[in-house]
Amino acid sequence: MNETEMSNTLPVRYYIGDLCYVMHDAWDEVCSLVPFDNSSHEFILADGRKFFMFGTAYGDGVYEDSFGNEYSVDSGTIGAIRVDDIRDPDFSEVLERGLGHILGLPAELQEFECSYENGVIYLGHVMIDTDPSYEEEGDLDLEQGFDPYDGCYTGDC
Repeated sequence: MNETEMSNTLPVRYYIGDLCYVMHDAWDEVCSLVPFDNSSHEFILADGRKFFMFGTAYGDGVYEDSFGNEYSVDSGTIGAIRVDDIRDPDFSEVLERGLGHILGLPAELQEFECSYENGVIYLGHVMIDTDPSYEEEGDLDLEQGFDPYDGCYTGDC
């Protein structure tokens, strides 16, 4: 298998959570880019690193995703950045403390896969409800059989 074929089969890994925990080196720049009103959600730092970020409905706290994982928030935001783009030396400690989670996807996150609606943040196949008091009619239809933390469909890993 050549390098191109290998890169097409390995999942792209993202850190999902409050980016303030893993982007200390660029937090001032992050804050200058993000309007904190969810009018935009894809951002690119001056050094070329891309990230996605949304404000939560109620600011700081602990929020749960559609798979039962919790996300601690201290900046009033939740986002995603490629693990390869994290330069924070304390990144492993952030994961050990359960402040965020690693998401494996079959391809890079695209802008159309990330959105915010009625307090719910969508990052790829992960849905994080930051306003549990808001109830929409009907259930959200999540793609069945996809394990977002392995980046593959059940039986394909």
